[in-house]
Amino acid sequence: MEFDLQLQGEDLLRMGNGNKAVRDVNDLPWKGGNEENPDYECLRAELKKMAPPNGRAVLLFRKKCGCAVAKLEGWGPRRGRRHKKSLLITGGGDHR
Repeated sequence: MEFDLQLQGEDLLRMGNGNKAVRDVNDLPWKGGNEENPDYECLRAELKKMAPPNGRAVLLFRKKCGCAVAKLEGWGPRRGRRHKKSLLITGGGDHR
């Protein structure tokens, strides 16, 4: 079995399934049967450290022919978006 590591940033993930790389990874099954398998927590923790903010690091498990058969992913830290302060326009009067 061979391995491949992909770092997918926020911009790539924002495109969603419109991007072939994201769509291919999303369609793969989880290594170990499901996302919550405790056998892979150590690997998932390392992937989280490598992942870009608002992105993910994906470890792909490949056959010798190069076909991806399973995935493990770790999401990076969530960074909130900056919100512009909205201007409140009030109509006349003294607002003390």
